[in-house]
Formats: sequence, structure tokens, C-alpha cells
Amino acid sequence: MSVPPGRKKRSAPSHPANEAAHTGLRAQGVRTRNAIIAVAKRVLLEGGALEFSLREVATRAGISVSNLQYYFPTRMAVLRAVVEPVIDTYLSEMQRAVTSQLPLEERIALLAQQSLREITNAEASALWWHFVSFAVIDDECSRLLDDWYETLTRAVAQLIRAAYPDYSAADCLHRATLLIAMTDGLNYQFGAGRRKRGYTRNLDAKFLAGVDSLLKAPLKPGP
Repeated sequence: MSVPPGRKKRSAPSHPANEAAHTGLRAQGVRTRNAIIAVAKRVLLEGGALEFSLREVATRAGISVSNLQYYFPTRMAVLRAVVEPVIDTYLSEMQRAVTSQLPLEERIALLAQQSLREITNAEASALWWHFVSFAVIDDECSRLLDDWYETLTRAVAQLIRAAYPDYSAADCLHRATLLIAMTDGLNYQFGAGRRKRGYTRNLDAKFLAGVDSLLKAPLKPGP
């Protein structure tokens, strides 16, 4: 459409100052959210489930409870924000091991080595078991825990089935469940303080040998 003589064409309105202010508010919100998560992690690691409350997190973050609830409406929402990165990192690394180009048995060994690293990671182990303690009493946490275990178990079972095609799907799920249970058991023991007594010394080779034995041992059906 032409512009009448003597009149300048109006450009679309822009508000750079308002856009910059809005961007600044978003950035501030991200910083506040991250600061809350960092404080909540410290509260959980230092005080466990007994001290992990919205009031305690807000007090230590230097904000009001209502301000905290703007970002995380419930205690479970804060807990999820603290623990999810740990789980997501583990599942991402697991997925890389599952889809790598290594031979199948080497992929399983790589996955076992990753599990061993998680076992000896004191902070990750502590966060995990604090979350599990909540899952015992909270339905939302319990469902989330089930979802994570379901994802993990089926991915490990799929890898086992690819490496041992003669095994049935049910057999592979059973072996995957047992492998995860063995890893959880070690994680629990070291999280309870046994790493201080040298139990992790020379554990890598024995753990991998145990994984190999469990994968290759015949699983006889029950009576």
C-alpha cells in the first residue's frame, strides 16, 4: 500500500527499554530459582527429611515462604528440583552407554562402571536416599520413583536381551532388576558410611565380575 505524500510511514512500535527490563526480570527469576535449589540441596544433605521444609529453605535462602512458593508451590516441588538433575544425568549417561557403538558386552560393562561411579559419589548417593525416604510417605515421590526405576529397568533389560538373544524378555527383566538391586544395595551401604572403612578398595573388578556372573548364570524357574 502506498504512503500519502508528505506523511512518513509509521514503523511498528518498539519498546527496547521494556524488553530489556523484562529480560532482566526473567534472568533475576532464574537466578532466584537456582539459588533456592542450591539452598534446598544443602538443607536436605545437612538435615534430611526432618529439616526439609518450605520454611527452613525460605529462611536460609533469605526470602519469604510466599516468595519461595512462587517458584515451588510445595515441598515436593522443591525436592523434585533438587533430585531430578541427579537422576536425569544418570539416565542420560545410561542412554549413551546403551546406544554407543561398542560391542554389546562392553556396553554392559560400561553401564556397570557408571553405576559404580554413582555408588562412590557421596553427594549423589545421599540425595538419592533422602529422596527414597520421602517416597515411602509421599505418593507423588513414590510415583516418580516408580517411573525412574521403570525407565532404568527396561533400558537395562533391552541391552541384556540384545547381548544375550537366547534369554526371554522376562528373564532379561529379572536380571536387570537383580543388577539394579545389587547396585542399590552397595549404594545404601556406602551412603551409610562404610566407605570410611575402606570397603570400596579394589571394589571395581569384583563388582564387574559379579555383574558378569549374574548375567551369565542360569536363572532357574521357581517351583
